[in-house]
Amino acid sequence: MKPIQRTTAGIVMMLAIIPVFAGLLACMPVPIGNPERSRIDAEISGVWAWEADGDAGELYLFQPYDKRTWLVIGAAVEAGPEYTGEPLDIETARDTFRVLGSHEVGKDGITSPGTVAYKVWLTRLAGEHFMTWEPVGGFSGDGSHVPEYWFVWRLEKRDRDRFDLYLVNGEHEAFEEVSERMNAYIQEHEFADDKEYLRYLQKMRPKWERALGRVAGRVDDEDLYGDATSFTRVPDELMETASELFEEVIDFD
Repeated sequence: MKPIQRTTAGIVMMLAIIPVFAGLLACMPVPIGNPERSRIDAEISGVWAWEADGDAGELYLFQPYDKRTWLVIGAAVEAGPEYTGEPLDIETARDTFRVLGSHEVGKDGITSPGTVAYKVWLTRLAGEHFMTWEPVGGFSGDGSHVPEYWFVWRLEKRDRDRFDLYLVNGEHEAFEEVSERMNAYIQEHEFADDKEYLRYLQKMRPKWERALGRVAGRVDDEDLYGDATSFTRVPDELMETASELFEEVIDFD
């Protein structure tokens, strides 16, 4: 078998909910770092609002899955179907907090139309910290659940209430050689099943990591790293509303 090719439906749904990922070509075809050898940063656990380039309006729950990884769940903040108030005008994390503090959750208030989920872990390369997001919950028509892509970010912690992520461009020239080699192999070989394909990805992972490690310190390289996506911790007084918003798309009971 060839690697499973997803339909575009799932990708379009993800982009509708999480517009910060619109640069889909920046994704990585292999995961970076080994989640079995990672350790979560306890300060990052919790609920965060993101903003990027004048766009905001999503919350992310970083829930520790174990000592090594997080389950990260995203939920958009939107006006409910029967909302009749003023436009929400959410452009910054502060706007997100304003809306959470001034609107009730429900069809005539604010709601979340859908959610996305990721397995997330940390790794360090060449003195830089990276965070890998692996999409979970999707599968193809034949039942395969191997991701087509991974989001890999360079992490900068500002303080305990804010961190910034810079998306790594998987099409940067630093990855050209390993990418061509990998694509040629995939085109020429058949994989018996998902397990065999995943073993191949794990075999290729160190090669991608070495390529990234050689350029990781180029923090001002705009072709390598995207603009900052900032995450600001949701204040304690807004946590109850944030919890109700997540319950619009996830049944915690």
